Amino acid sequence: MKRRLSLVAMTLVVLGISGCFDTPQQEAKTAAYQRWYQTRAKMLYGVGAEHLRVGQLDRARNKAQEALALDAQNMDARMLLGTVYIEKGQYPQAVAELARAVQQEPESAKAVYLLAVALEKAERFEEALANYRRAYALDTKNVSALQAAGEVLVTMGRVDDARRFIEGYLTEASDNPAMFEAAGRIAMMQEQYEKAADYFLKAYDLDSKTVQYLEALARAQFFAARYEQAAESLKDLTQRNGYTAPAWVYTMLGDSYLALGRTFGARDAYHVASERKPDDPGVWVNLAKAALELGDMARAILSARQALELAPHRLDATAALSYAMIRSGEARQAIGVLNRAVARHPRSGMLQCLLGRAYAETGDAAQAKRCYALAVRLEPDNRLARELLATPAGSKSPT
Repeated sequence: MKRRLSLVAMTLVVLGISGCFDTPQQEAKTAAYQRWYQTRAKMLYGVGAEHLRVGQLDRARNKAQEALALDAQNMDARMLLGTVYIEKGQYPQAVAELARAVQQEPESAKAVYLLAVALEKAERFEEALANYRRAYALDTKNVSALQAAGEVLVTMGRVDDARRFIEGYLTEASDNPAMFEAAGRIAMMQEQYEKAADYFLKAYDLDSKTVQYLEALARAQFFAARYEQAAESLKDLTQRNGYTAPAWVYTMLGDSYLALGRTFGARDAYHVASERKPDDPGVWVNLAKAALELGDMARAILSARQALELAPHRLDATAALSYAMIRSGEARQAIGVLNRAVARHPRSGMLQCLLGRAYAETGDAAQAKRCYALAVRLEPDNRLARELLATPAGSKSPT
């Protein structure tokens, strides 16, 4: 019995010693496996990143998950997975993954920035704001974090704070057009159009290749009543290589020309707008107004009718049509148009004025006076209605 026990003990000792000698080999083998897993994970991440680039979100997610199964410490794969969740609108999952990434590498500016994006999408704005600021602190070249922080402040209704925040960094980011563009957008929200125009001009001076900066500049100049400058910027847009100016560019160009008294230019701009967006009644109303200014009643009537085909109850189109008809000697037809419009809009002093003019042109002075008087009652501050009411009976209405 003692001999059997001693043999067992000897066997255990030998096995133990043998195990000790085998440990370095086992460790080397384990390390080799880990390196293989890490290499394989990197490869899977690369494939997943390519899937994300071409919009194959499910495949990108699967590859990221496979990579993390092999190497849970692969930061690129975890951030890829978080990004895919953001793109798929799965914001709680994105926050969870990216929070793990930040916990894993707290000093990773990219991970912190992506976490901020996920938090913003999840409408956790205070946390998003804090992380955007932290992302910029970790990487002061990442101006996108500052812009995003400003956007979050705007979303939270803190527009003044957003303006002060962005403006506070303009000196540091003086060579970054996107920061001036962000400052310009905030100024536009606050209807500070002069300031917005200056910011957008700075952005465009820094980066004249980005057409959105020129578009924003033109809008700001127009709303700031800088019509000459707006017309120049809008004209530049219409002549820009590789860019097809949309209808609003020509509409705003026409409005600028009208403000400058350049009616022929306005008409031509509105005409192009009508070709670019023929289903927009406002475009046709603008063209009718320009034609009226030029005394081209035939074009005014055609354009106003086109607007009314698209929007039968539009007041400005009705006014343009009826006025052009009156000027063309078609006052009786205009009375029919206006009476139908008055039935739909009985509180419109403008329509009553026009109806009175139409009656005056047909020689019905009494009916014209009744229309003018009603227009004054409807709109006591209507100067034209008061002038028309004071016109001697039987005389022609002023045009």
